[in-house]
Amino acid sequence: MITSILAFIFVLGVLVFVHELGHFLVAKKAGMKVEEFSLGYPPKAIGIKVGETEYCLSWLPLGGYVKVAGMADFGHEEAKGEPWEFQSKPRWMQMSVMIAGPFMNFLLGFLLLFGVRLAAGEYEFLNDTRIGEVQEASPLHDAGLLPSDRILSVGSTPVGDWEEMTDAFINNMKNTVSIAVERGADQVVLNVDLTGPPEGLGIGPYITTEVGSTMPGMPAEEIGLLPGDIITSVAGVPVTMWWEMSREISTRPEETIEIIWMRERTQMSASITPAGQEEGEKSVGRIGINTASKRTPISFSKAFFRSGDETIRLSTAIFGFVKRLVTGQESGKQLAGPVGIFQMVGQSAERGFSQLIWFMAMLSINLGVLNLLPIPMLDGGHLLILSIEAIARRDLSSRHKEILQQVGFVFLLFLIIYVTFNDISRLFG
Repeated sequence: MITSILAFIFVLGVLVFVHELGHFLVAKKAGMKVEEFSLGYPPKAIGIKVGETEYCLSWLPLGGYVKVAGMADFGHEEAKGEPWEFQSKPRWMQMSVMIAGPFMNFLLGFLLLFGVRLAAGEYEFLNDTRIGEVQEASPLHDAGLLPSDRILSVGSTPVGDWEEMTDAFINNMKNTVSIAVERGADQVVLNVDLTGPPEGLGIGPYITTEVGSTMPGMPAEEIGLLPGDIITSVAGVPVTMWWEMSREISTRPEETIEIIWMRERTQMSASITPAGQEEGEKSVGRIGINTASKRTPISFSKAFFRSGDETIRLSTAIFGFVKRLVTGQESGKQLAGPVGIFQMVGQSAERGFSQLIWFMAMLSINLGVLNLLPIPMLDGGHLLILSIEAIARRDLSSRHKEILQQVGFVFLLFLIIYVTFNDISRLFG
């Protein structure tokens, strides 16, 4: 619990600080007077004034704010026409201040992904195109792809690792593409229909069931599983690949089952009860093991471009989820609030520092997307108001802005209550 609390404070503190730092730096660069820089919302806990700005830590740890002269979220503050005020600056400068916060979150997400890749390298299995899992009702399954196949080319593009293969498939979305596949000693060509809805390729990399490490306090450690053990059976089902093993374990939370493994040439077995962990709307079983796949070094340029691609993919996926949520294609019950994020941060911390940093990157990108939504009180809401004023060629009245901001505040308040209720419901089943 202490680890989860410290990790949550660290992650949330860094994300909020970086976001508000973006607003602060651009406002100062634009010649605006920044009156307050606060981590957390009032009431204020402590504060120190340096120059014209008071730097604060406040009691409500749900975000932060930068108070720029002549600008107020609820429209109460009347601009006095001073040259250092927000309203006195050109509209493009005002919009730059609003965009700076989300931009810093996207930048932080990219840098974290880049740092993890550069420092830790990539898993060996990502340097190959050998297929492990092929999900049913997926385009590649329908085309005849089998586990253990190795994809050599997608269309006219040769592929040598998992990232190149994924990019090649993405470039051929909405088309029917031929792929060359190595199957044992033979080479076959399959035609893949990617013209349907983009629900994903439905494949996973080839990973054996060898244990790399166990997590402290989890069931695998309690029964004595060790690095190098190879799991061969779960609940009476033979397994040879990681996804098969994971499938059998994840569907049996809090159910006592038998697993069998090989330690060198000795077969061993034990009863184990996978711990139930909440993921989305359901509980999944976890025994607390990591893959034995080693990480290999990656070049600076490859880490840079792959991290950029991942940042774009994550951003696009989040925007897509928001769109499906608005159109009713996704359930609001999948949204997570502070309690859910606290749980996920704790779980990431238990899996290691690199996993925590990756989750932090994803959360930072999420925060960037959230703040760009055109909801009053958020940066996107301010950008919407500024855009309306730019089109109308006149400022909205303080009263109109106040009403919009109050509507946005009420909406966000109800949203926080709703997602917190979701979190608590999942927590207590």
